[in-house]
Amino acid sequence: MDAGRTLIIRGSPFEDPENERHAALIVFRGLEIGRDFRLRKNPMVIGRGEDVHIRLPDERASRRHAQVDFHGTDPGGDPIYRLRDLESTNHTFVEGREIHAVDLKDGDKIQIGDTVLKFVVLDAIEARFHAEVRDRISYDQLTGLLTKESLYVAFEQELERCLKYELPLSVLMMDLDRFKSVNDTHGHLMGSHVLAEVGEIIRRCIRSADVSARYGGEEFVTYLAETDQPGARLAAERIRTSIEEHTFVLDDVSIGVHISIGVSTAPQHGASIMELVGAADAALYRAKETGRNRVCLA
Repeated sequence: MDAGRTLIIRGSPFEDPENERHAALIVFRGLEIGRDFRLRKNPMVIGRGEDVHIRLPDERASRRHAQVDFHGTDPGGDPIYRLRDLESTNHTFVEGREIHAVDLKDGDKIQIGDTVLKFVVLDAIEARFHAEVRDRISYDQLTGLLTKESLYVAFEQELERCLKYELPLSVLMMDLDRFKSVNDTHGHLMGSHVLAEVGEIIRRCIRSADVSARYGGEEFVTYLAETDQPGARLAAERIRTSIEEHTFVLDDVSIGVHISIGVSTAPQHGASIMELVGAADAALYRAKETGRNRVCLA
């Protein structure tokens, strides 16, 4: 072949695997935030039942809540999917509107119970990007809650949404009272046991739409979507009293612990993660200074 000639490759550039596009549903808000479900050409049922294709751990979702059906491709080659509600108890919403059946558009947000799924059409490069974001979502092995870094990934998206639609969002900063004495008196095994059970109590006390993380040591943080300050205070008191009333038992040793909580709310206490966490942390400090085992508002 002549050195100065260009090599011609037959075939469409769209045959390149990098340009192949597929559809997926990504958990945008909910207990499994960041998880993605690749859509197939066969019908896929969404719900909380054991026999569905896309299972959501959401008590407000019906067992067989909705179904996604493949409806061919558009002129550009992108897949077309139709979403149908399966006569669910709490209905199915797309972009805030109740639907019975609708063709999905790239970027549509689907609400099923307290879970929000985002419909996306991705090429291979975009799919790898979403996989990298998903891989950043990690859980604290002891408590089962998100890590602080993972919570920030989810928090940033949710705060942006709430500010855009002028919806409130609240933050709870929580710290176990005198936790060092638990470790000093009963040992680190008891301390680890307490942290694990506190993580479970926090999960039970919040909605599936809310997100919690272990912030570090004996500190925890939760953000409450679409929740104003009175609602956040109720949630914080529910967590505080549940921990106060719980008996922590390990190897026939029983102890009680308390927690102090600070609350902030967007937009009045800030429009960024750092502002809201800072305001809640200052309120938490006041709770500690004024006697512990209490909730203080920013």
